[in-house]
Amino acid sequence: MHSDIDEDTSILPTVIIEILSPSTKNYDRVKKFNLYKDIPSLKEYIMIDSDSVLVEAYYINDEQNWVLNQHKEISNRLTLISMGFDIALSDIYDYVRFSKEK
Repeated sequence: MHSDIDEDTSILPTVIIEILSPSTKNYDRVKKFNLYKDIPSLKEYIMIDSDSVLVEAYYINDEQNWVLNQHKEISNRLTLISMGFDIALSDIYDYVRFSKEK
């Protein structure tokens, strides 16, 4: 029996992590996030900028409101609240080399 759902795809994600590209970052931040908000299992949406040290971490609080935590310093830590896991931004960006042009 063949399923239409790829075994690597979750249909009930708790966390979605996006690496933002320059060409789609505005779409990901607004339109895609609005679509993701309709996923009942989603607790966190993490956007990692590929042009600079910037991680935008949205989580849903006890009042069912989305709250933003921004991390802009390489010394910051990202906490995935729903998973009880944290990671240093220096580890996330360890092999990233930013272009000097903006």
